[in-house]
Amino acid sequence: MKGEDWVILGTYVAAAIFFAVVAIVRGLRKRVGPPPLPPEALTPAAAFVPEGSGIFRYFRVSTAIYRKIDLLYIGLIFLIFAGLTTGGAGGEEVPVDQKFKPEILVVSIFFQVLLMGMACAFVARRIQQGEWLGLRWRQWWLVFAIAPAAVFCMWCFMGFLAISGWNGWLERMFDIESMQESVKLLKEAKDPVVLILMGVAAVIVAPVAEEIVFRGYLYPAAKRFCGPVCGIIFASMVFAAAHANVVALLPLFILAVLLCLVYELTGSIWANISVHFLFNAATVAIQLLVRYGIIPTP
Repeated sequence: MKGEDWVILGTYVAAAIFFAVVAIVRGLRKRVGPPPLPPEALTPAAAFVPEGSGIFRYFRVSTAIYRKIDLLYIGLIFLIFAGLTTGGAGGEEVPVDQKFKPEILVVSIFFQVLLMGMACAFVARRIQQGEWLGLRWRQWWLVFAIAPAAVFCMWCFMGFLAISGWNGWLERMFDIESMQESVKLLKEAKDPVVLILMGVAAVIVAPVAEEIVFRGYLYPAAKRFCGPVCGIIFASMVFAAAHANVVALLPLFILAVLLCLVYELTGSIWANISVHFLFNAATVAIQLLVRYGIIPTP
């Protein structure tokens, strides 16, 4: 395994240990705490207990529907992404144009949709999908402000990393390119079918599927067992590691944290999808403009 493979694997291991330790500690604290009041002792005012105080009282993502069985589902999603990301580590290097053939991209799109369906199936009998993901969001028009603001913040952060020399230091240390393979493919692919499939995967499939899997299910399920802060950290680490790029690891972690906060403050997955869509669409558009010489590059 190469150095960057160890970093990705280490991120998964750290996320798993972090989640397990925090969940166990929180579980033990609940056992030694005072017993809950019986239903007949609850007054109407005390029947609703907010999940947090301070800034957390503004969080809108409920964990009421999640059960101990979700620990198994969390582990399943974690192992799927960890296996896909690290399964081919240490093998022979495959050229980008061979690694992303049309049939492989179709399978990848199908697999993302399958994971999305699996996450929805986990909670299908517990709650209506519209209520679970906040699909009936009445303030949907806020996406026109939230998405540009979030993407602008991410560009500023990524620009800071580039200017500060962080990206260059990682490239030299691990002898790798900072550009993700999928982004590089947009610049170099010769097959128009590949370009179309990459565009569909990045701009349509990924924003919907990844948001439902990571923010719609994985984050609130993790939050149920280790709290909002640790849930955000765990889900964001898994999201960043799932993209298998060391240079993009920190920016994707920050993006995932930002998306978790957007979901909490709006209560709707539509806000997340809009941010993810604009972020990916802008990346695809810029790479295509560079590819065809509309935007000059040094």
